[in-house]
Amino acid sequence: MGMQISLPNKLVSNRTTLKVFKDYNVKLKKCLIVHPGEMASEFVKEPGLSNFYTVDFWDGTSQKDLATTLATNNYDVVLLDPSSTISLDKVQLKHINNLRVNQVSVYNLASFHENFSKRIPLAHFQSWLINSDMFFVNSRTVFLFQKRMIDILVSLMLAPFALMLVLLAILGIMCTSRGPVFFIQKRVGIKGRTFKIFKLRTMRHMPDNVNASHTVKNDARITPIGHILRKTKIDELPQLFNILNGDMSLIGPRPEKEEIVAKLVEDAPYYNLRHSIRPGVTGWAQVNYPTATPEQSLQKLEYDLFYVKNASHSLDFKIILQTIRVVFTLDSL
Repeated sequence: MGMQISLPNKLVSNRTTLKVFKDYNVKLKKCLIVHPGEMASEFVKEPGLSNFYTVDFWDGTSQKDLATTLATNNYDVVLLDPSSTISLDKVQLKHINNLRVNQVSVYNLASFHENFSKRIPLAHFQSWLINSDMFFVNSRTVFLFQKRMIDILVSLMLAPFALMLVLLAILGIMCTSRGPVFFIQKRVGIKGRTFKIFKLRTMRHMPDNVNASHTVKNDARITPIGHILRKTKIDELPQLFNILNGDMSLIGPRPEKEEIVAKLVEDAPYYNLRHSIRPGVTGWAQVNYPTATPEQSLQKLEYDLFYVKNASHSLDFKIILQTIRVVFTLDSL
């Protein structure tokens, strides 16, 4: 259920969430956004928000002052909008701090939105960047070292099994279509460096300019065995070499072609931030937005940036579990 709320000139309450309470008998939490700005108007559009929260706004034009509003409504969560052009005065700050003393949750709206949606919305990315040290990823040397060691260890453990599957796949490719068995293409990796990615060929062999376009659903260029390799992700197994070679990781943003990166950087200058870590065979965007088309690359970027900011062993483990589920159910990422 979406929340149809436009930013008001007075305190506004969303009553549509009451239906959710009646239908599901769920106790909704009460949320107040203080001095709502552009970020607040984007936040209330978040799918599923009304299943968990009723949202009020206070922008200072209500007859009730902030202290009275807070005292009479027993809010569970109070959000401060960093995109607002209005600053809290000393008296208002005192009331906000008293909430923290009384164990009421007070959050920066940018961080709250990110944690709720598990992505970083691009519409307000500039505010995120200014108000956060979130992309100091390379300073987390211990985590990055551990991640690299895990990549090498897991790749070596998988290598014998992967080699057997790859050899069988090569035999199938050679028996069913003409052309090279491997698909090799330049992609952009960590720090913007290019590298050659290896995959098993799943399409009929054609001139480069014919195969240059993105794959679409029910693409006629995909061979019968190619469908099987794609569904089971066997076509991605040669990328274990890319991992051992240091070009890729098991988990990370999927690497793109140079020309695609160049175009997307023009549309979103912060696109390059996804290159602050090694690209992955699978990633947060792949398991959360598997149906994204090439035209939705910037929407997928929201999930990639969330991963770059929040990369951890626990998040990697969650992505691996979701990827395994996709493989065993033969769904497409």
